Order: sequence, then C-alpha cells, then structure tokens
Amino acid sequence: MRFSFGSFVVRGLFATLVMDVCGALVRSTGLTAGLPPRLIGKWFAYLLHGRLIHDDIAASPDIPVSLALVVAIHYAIGILLASIFTLLTSRMSRPRSMPLLALGFGIVTVALPWFVMFPAMGFGVAGTQSPEEFLLTRTSAVNHAFLGFGLMLWPAVARWSKRRTALRQSTL
Repeated sequence: MRFSFGSFVVRGLFATLVMDVCGALVRSTGLTAGLPPRLIGKWFAYLLHGRLIHDDIAASPDIPVSLALVVAIHYAIGILLASIFTLLTSRMSRPRSMPLLALGFGIVTVALPWFVMFPAMGFGVAGTQSPEEFLLTRTSAVNHAFLGFGLMLWPAVARWSKRRTALRQSTL
C-alpha cells in the first residue's frame, strides 16, 4: 500500500484536533485539567536547547518560547503518532477490529507523557508527583484516548470527503 506524506499529515492533524477539541470539552466539566501551556512550552524550549530532565519544570528559569511553536510541536507529535499507527496497520485488510485498534493505539500512546515527559519535567511517572490540580494521570489518559478516537474516525471522514468531492466534480 502506498501513502503520501500529505495523507499522514492530514490524518495526524485530524486526530490531534479531535484530541484537543474533545479534551477541551471534558476539561470544561472539571473532570480533567492538564498542564498549563507555559510549562509545556518551557519544557519544549529546554528540549530545543538540549536539556531534557528537570527537578521541577515550574522552578526552572523561564525561557522564551512562542505559543505557535508549542502548538506546532504538539501537532507534529500527533502527525508522527498517526503515521506510526498507519504504518503499523497498513498491511491489515481492514479488520472489523480496526476501530478498537485505533482507540487502543491512542491509549497506548499515553506512555509518552507518563514515562518520558512527566518524569523529565520532575512530575514523576504518570505525573503522580505533580500538583494535584493538574490531574495529569487522568487528563493524559483521557486525551490520548481521544487521539485514538480521532484515528478511529478518520477513515469515515476521509470516505465522506472523497464522496463529497466526487459529487461536486460530477455536477460541474
């Protein structure tokens, strides 16, 4: 099966957007919270300067970083994860279990913040040593399940878009 770079990008953008929109909706209920964007941005900025590990990212000296860069890195990670999922499942012949595989893959990706990002920020495995108001363990699990939900929805959205384009072209 052949893929274009653009198909990876669009799938990753879509899945990450679903994660962000659904995550924001749940966050508005108070069931989840998450890290303040400035802390994520600070950690990304330190990464770009070669420093991964902090005792407490909040206590590390501020380093300038734009919100646009933080969002770009966040979406680039989503594109990478969607690409990995696509490549891992590309040899499968559309099994009925593909939606569950997509959802499961999203849930499994919570390993990245739990075992890399949060410990490197000084918040411990799964964010268990972070300030309680961040609700990191729960929030990251919910958000990554939504990433999987976005991966699960993508085939239907792509089919709908393809049909709509074909219909529009046939009426021209």
